[in-house]
Amino acid sequence: MIQNKSDMQGQLLDIMDGLKVLKPSSPYWPQSANSYIFEDVEGLTLFDVGCGSISSVENLLWVIKRLAGDSVKITKIILSHAHPDHMGGIETLVPELKPESIIIHELDFPFALNPEKLQFSFDIPLCKKRLKEKGDIENHSDTPGNSGKKGASFDLLYYFNSVNCSMSSVKANSIVREGDNIQIGSYNFDVIHTPGHAPGHISLYERKKRFLLSGDILGDIVAWYSPSSGGVIGYLKSLEKIETLDLDFILPSHGDIISDPNKVIRKTRKELLKRDELILKSLKIRPKTFHELLKLFFDSPSVQFFPGTPILESHLQKLRIEGKIKSTNFQPKKFFLV
Repeated sequence: MIQNKSDMQGQLLDIMDGLKVLKPSSPYWPQSANSYIFEDVEGLTLFDVGCGSISSVENLLWVIKRLAGDSVKITKIILSHAHPDHMGGIETLVPELKPESIIIHELDFPFALNPEKLQFSFDIPLCKKRLKEKGDIENHSDTPGNSGKKGASFDLLYYFNSVNCSMSSVKANSIVREGDNIQIGSYNFDVIHTPGHAPGHISLYERKKRFLLSGDILGDIVAWYSPSSGGVIGYLKSLEKIETLDLDFILPSHGDIISDPNKVIRKTRKELLKRDELILKSLKIRPKTFHELLKLFFDSPSVQFFPGTPILESHLQKLRIEGKIKSTNFQPKKFFLV
């Protein structure tokens, strides 16, 4: 492990030959995601670069220059998906590092290019619609002051700024899809499309070395999900893909190395399906409105707004498709068991 800079947040840890991870001080939002750093004879490759705050960017730059000096060559920056804790710092980093290629999945390319569009993959219009249906026009916030308020006038990019994990844009020059291959020195990764949390979320599988860079799909916390990002259906299908892989360990974007992949996959699936069970159990007592069901999951009005609303919507869509629930046609709409 490289000795920490005096004001450095987190730690730089060795994982295996030519692969290190820069871990933040906490796995929880709004801290940066883990940044994985590959070293080979051609230079450095980064898997995710973290938040756009000054401290986060300076932290990563200090580590890179400590590893490779001022003449550092960055061959690739790979983005697991276009969220601020994974790529917010890229606008500042690109002029400094001059990477040869910036790689992202084709479905997340437009969100990286124009972060304003993230409101649609986050389903913020749906959140505002459900709030209006409730008749509650107040703004709610778990943060002090007026910044980042969640409610009728909620602005996603302003919210990212308010919690010190700003987002930025980049035009990736390399697009990947399911089944593509990325070579990094002696590492050879298969690209696996793993939506649910983001439309173009990718995980990278090293078949010979038997490990996975999982992004947000697996880790210390179960990532939020929204219908426009693949929802709970997409999330569960992503877990099914990962479960078929021959794995010794998983390197997540949030948290420590996962040494028992199957255990964590089962635990994540159980957490997702538990929400289905809670909805069905509640509807067995009596039909309920969207907001009555929302309170089953989350106490805070701010969290109910987001990510609660898209999470619940994802489960209601799934249960409708499975023929387990229906809803009334009149307002306020209520959901009931079939």
